[in-house]
Amino acid sequence: MILRLFRVALAWGLILGGTYLALKLNSRPWSERSVPTVEGLSKEEAFNTLLKLDLVPIHLDSVYSATAQPGSVLEQSPPANSSVKSGRPIYLTTFRITPPDEKISVAEGEDARLALNILERKGFIVTQITEANNVLDGKVIRVEYNGIKLGAEDRKRRGTSITLVIGEVINTKVRTPYLIGLSLKDASSRLTINNLSVGYVEYGDSIFTRNDTLSALVVRQFPTSSTFLKAGTAIDIYLQKP
Repeated sequence: MILRLFRVALAWGLILGGTYLALKLNSRPWSERSVPTVEGLSKEEAFNTLLKLDLVPIHLDSVYSATAQPGSVLEQSPPANSSVKSGRPIYLTTFRITPPDEKISVAEGEDARLALNILERKGFIVTQITEANNVLDGKVIRVEYNGIKLGAEDRKRRGTSITLVIGEVINTKVRTPYLIGLSLKDASSRLTINNLSVGYVEYGDSIFTRNDTLSALVVRQFPTSSTFLKAGTAIDIYLQKP
């Protein structure tokens, strides 16, 4: 009887001892690490620092900031000084090296203040200029990049310098320029120089393709040239293939 009890006690002792030893081995107390601070380091420096401690760096995401060092670590998880085991993943968020593209999202006729707010929130550097236009007083005439008109669906990188052209009423009289024989682009430029704007544009029946449109020339205008009009008045033009 005593021998049987001894055997039972010994068996339980071996089981409990083995369980304790297994838990100790599984918890790996010798593998504990203190997570270093890698925020502010470049992605490569952060990876090397973590790998030397047998930690596993994982690039989780990247965000853009115009004032931050591109490619540097913004955030780490777990945070610095956390106690972890070797092999623990450390998730990193970095600042983007290149700015993301953003849609312009501003079209002709929108309120100028609202358009400015939209463009600046998207990270664009906006220069405002005014242009005589009685119809679009205080409204957007167009958005330009290096003199090229941008549509609402066009995309540019954050930080790009663009120009917001806003209409205004100017109480002066100007002479209507002669537009016959000019392309639409050249006619628009000449009207802008003379503080006038393009009104209704009509294309002739012979214009079918994009190339036809690009090569079309002004054959009629209204009001006619040499007419004195209020600055900002829209001039209607009729285009036909040469």
